Amino acid sequence: MYNNSEFPRLSTDRLLLRQMTQDDADELYSFYAEGSPIIKYLDWHGPSSTEQARELIIAWNQQFQENRLLPWGITQLTDNKLIGTIMCMPVRGTFDYNPLSPVSIGFELTDTHWNKGFMSEALEAVIRFGFERIGVHRIQAEVLPQNKSSLKLLEKFGFKQEGLLKQYLMHDVTKVFLDVIMLALLEV
Repeated sequence: MYNNSEFPRLSTDRLLLRQMTQDDADELYSFYAEGSPIIKYLDWHGPSSTEQARELIIAWNQQFQENRLLPWGITQLTDNKLIGTIMCMPVRGTFDYNPLSPVSIGFELTDTHWNKGFMSEALEAVIRFGFERIGVHRIQAEVLPQNKSSLKLLEKFGFKQEGLLKQYLMHDVTKVFLDVIMLALLEV
């Protein structure tokens, strides 16, 4: 079973999912650069500087140490450059709780890597890790209704829409309440 003594590295045919370091801060910041299409599907605008990206990586790694978050950076096997992130976290508590509460998953990929199957590979690896190594029973995701690509991707892996949560999240910058679609995948 899973324990957080060492960050779990996952690999696929083309990708390595690994722990992010301070060396990734420039790439992480660039995901959210002004005009990035990624931010229209998020409830925040991302870090506003490389320094904020460094602080975010530090915070994510601290949450990993506390067993509350698995924050993978996505890179291609041929290049160590960060092209996305995929994270999972227990809805309540830590990964130590027994029985484990549902685990939420979230992901983002730079737009230059969209529609190439990269997120499918990453998501498949994380789902398998969740069920086989962590022992989760339920993986869930909250997706903005206009994010058709993420909805389609999750449904491809068997996630079922459970409903629309009205004004469920407040956007960190605009302070507008956002609706989300709740999807879930149950261990069978």
